Amino acid sequence: MVEKINKICSICKKRPAIYYRAYSGEYICAKCLNNVIEKGVKRVINKIKILSMDSKIVIPITYFSPSSSVILSNILYRIEKQFKSKIAIIIPNNYNIEEIKIFLDNKVDIFIAKISIKPPDRLSLIECLRYERAWSIKAAKALGYNFIALPITRTDISLILLDSLLNGRIEFISESLEFLDNNDIKIFYPFSGIEGEMLASYEFISGIKINPLCLTYIKSKNIFYSIAGSRPELDFGSQRIIERFNYAANKLAKTKCKICGGFSDNEICNTCNKLNLKNIDVTLSVVS
Repeated sequence: MVEKINKICSICKKRPAIYYRAYSGEYICAKCLNNVIEKGVKRVINKIKILSMDSKIVIPITYFSPSSSVILSNILYRIEKQFKSKIAIIIPNNYNIEEIKIFLDNKVDIFIAKISIKPPDRLSLIECLRYERAWSIKAAKALGYNFIALPITRTDISLILLDSLLNGRIEFISESLEFLDNNDIKIFYPFSGIEGEMLASYEFISGIKINPLCLTYIKSKNIFYSIAGSRPELDFGSQRIIERFNYAANKLAKTKCKICGGFSDNEICNTCNKLNLKNIDVTLSVVS
């Protein structure tokens, strides 16, 4: 995390470092931290090759990670300005809209979402992700947009993989894929090449602090830490593990839930049934 470090940035060799990147042993200053994250997002976008010159991208301010959603919105806005892409930011009406607007670089295409079914105060990370996709898909369809970007990091994906495998829930491997299709709407994770601690540090130095409305948990967190030891992150080798599981998941692809797009044994997954998301409705209004 952000702390006083008596080191010079390993990247620029000029500015004082504020962040220690555990897996690489690098000390990073605030400016280079921003550059590393932005380059990481560009790398993911180039790798998945799903965006076009005129993509229409929905970025929901999520219930589980609103601060990361704002950062994602700002970074994608800067990257996609050079193209003809349109970005719509969707804010659930439970949030303080004016507070969030202060942090947004794009203050034009902002919509308020009235969502008929709210998530519980606490959900597993996997369930929360499926909930976010369900309402975001509704919002994207209402706007006629074809992409949804969610703030899922490499750390989240590592935890999801462990949780799904150790608890025998193979259908949740879909949450770790590079992108998902749901009736011509593609959901992707631009932060999937970035570790969660780095993103949390960037939130801190950016001064972005928005309290989440849904707290998440991982059932196998204790096993994760037994593998990772005292380190805050899995080492970079976890990226190779994720890629191999993604390959296997594509080979084992099941029926996709028609509500959230995740793998399922039935046309509506257990999570969407549990949260009654087949009846979710989203009404959008423009922020003036």
